[in-house]
Amino acid sequence: MFEVVEENKNVKTVKVSLDHKAIDEARDEVYEDISKDIKVKGFRPGMVPRNLINTIIGMDRINSLIKDQVADEAFHILMRDYFKDINEIDTVLPPKVKSVELGGTADILFEIHAFPKAQIESMKGIEITIPDFGSADEEVNRTIEELREEKAILTPKAADQSAQIGDVAEIEYVDLTGKDPEKKTLEIRIGEPAEGTIFPHIIGKKVGDEFDFTSTAENTGNKASLHVKLTKLYLKQLPDLDDNFAKMVDEKYETFDDLKATLKDDFNKSLDKVIVSIKRDRILNELVNKTKIDVLDSTIDYFMNYLVDQKKEDKVYDKELKDKFHGDEKAYMDSIRDEVISYLKLEGALKFVAQEKSLSVSDEEIFEEAKRDYEESKISDERLKIMLKKDPALYSMIRRELLSSKVADELLKDAVVTVEEKNEDEVIEDDEENDESEGEN
Repeated sequence: MFEVVEENKNVKTVKVSLDHKAIDEARDEVYEDISKDIKVKGFRPGMVPRNLINTIIGMDRINSLIKDQVADEAFHILMRDYFKDINEIDTVLPPKVKSVELGGTADILFEIHAFPKAQIESMKGIEITIPDFGSADEEVNRTIEELREEKAILTPKAADQSAQIGDVAEIEYVDLTGKDPEKKTLEIRIGEPAEGTIFPHIIGKKVGDEFDFTSTAENTGNKASLHVKLTKLYLKQLPDLDDNFAKMVDEKYETFDDLKATLKDDFNKSLDKVIVSIKRDRILNELVNKTKIDVLDSTIDYFMNYLVDQKKEDKVYDKELKDKFHGDEKAYMDSIRDEVISYLKLEGALKFVAQEKSLSVSDEEIFEEAKRDYEESKISDERLKIMLKKDPALYSMIRRELLSSKVADELLKDAVVTVEEKNEDEVIEDDEENDESEGEN
């Protein structure tokens, strides 16, 4: 029933032969389906004679439908019998129908694109870098200040008091161009009076004062002219950093030190997970760079066409072509090609390293990982096991993620990990961004 008729690098051509009975059954099903759908005066649905169907539909179309039906049956048999375990299928995409010949038997040729074998240069001593996330104390202090802002008390200022830096102002404004006549309200925290911001116009004003303000958008250069009225003004009082503040955040904290300790512990746990993820991603990127594969262009083209069809079906193809590649379709296709090659390299490398290091993923590990993924869904263990059994794609996805993590962790044992030095300019930019965001709040 199965015969490998050609093999070239990572591609096999397999012939599936079905007896004449399969052709007869396919023909009967095609005529039955057409007869149900076609409307012919004088005949009930399902009772239209075949010779009349031949005249209306045409024999070329009918034979094409019969071939499709036979190919579907052959594909089902191929997946059921040729591949022994559907969860271990080592193909890039589902087998592709190459040809269908109908005679005494039905002979269907399938093109099977397996993942190419990988050759990997030594990964021993390879260097990867991870970002400098700063100290936990810095992050804790930043979080505490954010909590402090949340718990701040707003006290209305007296009518004779003017707006100052750090106050919170409520303003009403309307577009002077007439494009948007609707009056709007906005609450802002007054920041440093930088040029181009509204703050120099508000500082010194009192409730009820009005003024005109023109701003220019940095990215487009478009100007907006507004008429602004100061409607409310508050003094923002931040709570003291003491035990009472800790209780304001959550009653479970007895002291301010308890709050800081918990925030620091939470940050370190979260940071550990982030660092592990970054290390894995970067060592796998290096693995791709060190990997060579011997793959047919037809496999790359097949995968590229699949991805393009998916992008078009998801209605993202045109948007990505326009936004990311400014309509340059060649550059877009080159990008997809690079993406495909990197993917094939990584998959081949994962398999190679897993075999070399005797790494594997058990069903129990897959089940436990699925439990963590679906923890919030409250799915029972039995239902989850059924899901994994009935959904090979889900099973394979989880298995692949676990295997890639194991491979990455194994490679990291021989890697040199260094921390990137934070550029002083980046520190200044971060500080400026924080100051600007505080002024906008």
